Amino acid sequence: MREKQMVKTARKYGYPDEAVCALEQAMEVQDNHKRTALFMERMDALFTEEQRLRLWEVGGSCTGGETGRQVKIMAKELAGMTLTEKIKRLNQNEHIYWVELNKDDTITAYCGCHCLQHRVTKPKTARPPSYYGCAAGAAFQNLKIALGVDMKIKSVDYPQPGSPEKSMTFIIEVLGEEAA
Repeated sequence: MREKQMVKTARKYGYPDEAVCALEQAMEVQDNHKRTALFMERMDALFTEEQRLRLWEVGGSCTGGETGRQVKIMAKELAGMTLTEKIKRLNQNEHIYWVELNKDDTITAYCGCHCLQHRVTKPKTARPPSYYGCAAGAAFQNLKIALGVDMKIKSVDYPQPGSPEKSMTFIIEVLGEEAA
């Protein structure tokens, strides 16, 4: 999770100053796990769902590693294809998230960043919404690069404790054919 980027974005969008300051205070915690947990807790408590969606788009989980490398390769391979062709080809890559194009030109994506896929496919306890939102944000960023389209996260559905594997889904609204 890129906390500094999310704080910068919250300020840019004019989010309430006291809420942004609370996030900055959370960033001062030295222990990485405690800092992340506190940051997410404050996001969930102080921001609306719409505000969190915008922050997750720019500051979700990591975008590097093998998935990040594969995304950049896929973006080159997918150039010049229609969105339908891109999604079909994208789903053939094991390092990328399973996505489907809906009839209303939204995209449904399953799971989130690779951290979520490997560590929390069957949560035993409830996780905060921002935990899944950040994972959706990372997947969103990678999909935006791979598909080369302008888009935004429309919604995130959070799995419940004990829910089946890959139960987290999120909807992406396609805003245009070329990424900004």
